[in-house]
Amino acid sequence: MPNIVEVTGLTKRYGNFAALNECQLSVPEGSVFGLLGPNGAGKTTLIRCLMGYLRPTSGIAIADGLDCQRESLLVRQRVCYLPAETKLFRMMRGRDCIDFFSAIHPRGSKALALGIADRLELDLRRRVGFMSTGMRQKLAIACVLSCQCRLMILDEPTANLDPTVRSEVLKLVREANERGTTIAFCSHVLSEIEEICDHAAILKSGQVVRSIALSEVRFVHRIQANLSDDTKLGSIPATIRTIRTISKKADRIVLEIDGPLDDHLKWLGTSGLESVQIDSIGLRSIYESVHPGVGVA
Repeated sequence: MPNIVEVTGLTKRYGNFAALNECQLSVPEGSVFGLLGPNGAGKTTLIRCLMGYLRPTSGIAIADGLDCQRESLLVRQRVCYLPAETKLFRMMRGRDCIDFFSAIHPRGSKALALGIADRLELDLRRRVGFMSTGMRQKLAIACVLSCQCRLMILDEPTANLDPTVRSEVLKLVREANERGTTIAFCSHVLSEIEEICDHAAILKSGQVVRSIALSEVRFVHRIQANLSDDTKLGSIPATIRTIRTISKKADRIVLEIDGPLDDHLKWLGTSGLESVQIDSIGLRSIYESVHPGVGVA
């Protein structure tokens, strides 16, 4: 599968501080790609470089076949972007905003935007200045998700929304992806990334430190158990190649296993291990191994 975004050695410095530091990133075309990392990790700087709003100190960013620095105007014509802090015209009514953004973007669709606003139960008669934060977020989502483009970048799209609306927004993202749009989805809510994304990247100190295929994460389990006199670790079948690590703490053993768990249950039943505890590792464990002590939802 070709990549619709290619970032190579991207660096953005402010004096001695590197907001991005030799960043490498590839986003497969047709995917929903998650961007993860705490505040200050470099996510927003990366997005702004992709959109051509920031000029990198060095390195190359390509989006939809365009050089994000040299062809930034074309990038903004072909890529749709929902910033984390959306600014809308406060004196406009909701319907006027949809009319404006549908007309100004080459790939905007007024009919689709109105349909999205209706699904989100948004009152378009109200002026933006009199809307709640959640209502303004719904309006921005309707304007952006209605664009029929090949690449869409969504920065915290479900912020300020209640759980029911969040679920509907994720459905809308899925539908946009099914229409052929590749989506870069930035969120602090790990459950959203696990639910909606095919791939994800974790940023730290301006670099991508982990790239993850979510299909693989869903089948990773950690097994903890007590060793006993009858434990038969030497009997691990050679065919079970998915065991990644074996580590011991006193009389406790920790195993990390890839693949469907039922493939390993027979061996566990005859291993002689005691007090067996099986946990799905999931994305949270991987994230916390990169950013220990950083709270996530």
